[in-house]
Amino acid sequence: MIKKACLSAALLTSISSFASQHELEFYLTSSSFTNIAPVLQIADDDWQQGPDRDANIGFSQSRYGFAYKNQALPNFRAHYIQRIDYQLATNPETALGYYQEQNDIALTSFEEYSVEIDLTGARSKGLGIEYQKQFGQVDLSVQANYWHLNYLRHSQVNGAISGKENLQLLGNLQFEEFYTDNNFLKRPNKEGEWQTTGDGYSLDLKVFYQISDTVRVYGEFTDLLNNFEISNTGYTQADINTKGSFVDNVGFSSFRPLLKGVEKEQSYEFELPKQIRIGLDYQTGPFIYHFIGYKQGEKQFTQFGVSEGAWTLLVDPANKVADVKYQGEQINWQIGLDHFNPNEALAIRLGFSGKFAW
Repeated sequence: MIKKACLSAALLTSISSFASQHELEFYLTSSSFTNIAPVLQIADDDWQQGPDRDANIGFSQSRYGFAYKNQALPNFRAHYIQRIDYQLATNPETALGYYQEQNDIALTSFEEYSVEIDLTGARSKGLGIEYQKQFGQVDLSVQANYWHLNYLRHSQVNGAISGKENLQLLGNLQFEEFYTDNNFLKRPNKEGEWQTTGDGYSLDLKVFYQISDTVRVYGEFTDLLNNFEISNTGYTQADINTKGSFVDNVGFSSFRPLLKGVEKEQSYEFELPKQIRIGLDYQTGPFIYHFIGYKQGEKQFTQFGVSEGAWTLLVDPANKVADVKYQGEQINWQIGLDHFNPNEALAIRLGFSGKFAW
């Protein structure tokens, strides 16, 4: 009987030991913000309202994938990741002009609209190696990533346009665009004239320092170092004027710009904006109070909040964004909005992770 009990205990111990050898985590992080129009309306290209007066910025950056850890190498995790990045810089006159043109409203709010557009869209798949280590009161995580770039569109437009009551557009624009697929002039990639994939790298860093039993400071740096490059991709540079606009007896019905420029293949190299988060946590009793400064590209956020148990509430007074987080033993999630109706939100933050071991 004792022998059987010992064998059973040994078997259970063996199973338990085996079960803890592997850990797999699935995760998603997404952060979108714009001061132009609601995020989802911009994504659907269906603006229900005019842009804000200070409209000049928009971004959406997402990562999703999974991380694997084996207890044979307890300080390392291997990642498979996909990412989607969009960055937009513009000005209020351009945003208003776009909204008016899309809704058949005459561009007569200004005598002349100054046009400024700088848009970058990129999608990549990647592999990462993460190293985690505790040095006394310091926890460190360093992650190096290799990226296979499979979509790029970088567009720049500058110039001026004006409108008439009959919806006719007049003006001159300078246009430049790099692209792997979609492009403004719908240029086809005949027989693979240009390359549609590229390469990149990035480095992420997290540092946590436990100053005392009640105080902790930390820094999280995403894309601290990064670079992407694609050789001989599609390229167009042109001067555009509206002398080719077609106007019928009803109003403006099509846009046939006159172009003068070049279409060719050209290499392109770029960096994505860094994401920097600096935080201070202070614990008293069951509560942890948070102060966080966060910068994504050129946009800064400041958050104050409190945690109790598995729940956290963070508030960004300047941008009127509230984040709710839940952190469990196996599942974590986060949602942040500046409006109860997501269709009206200028800021949307989402996060999810779930892990299991065997």
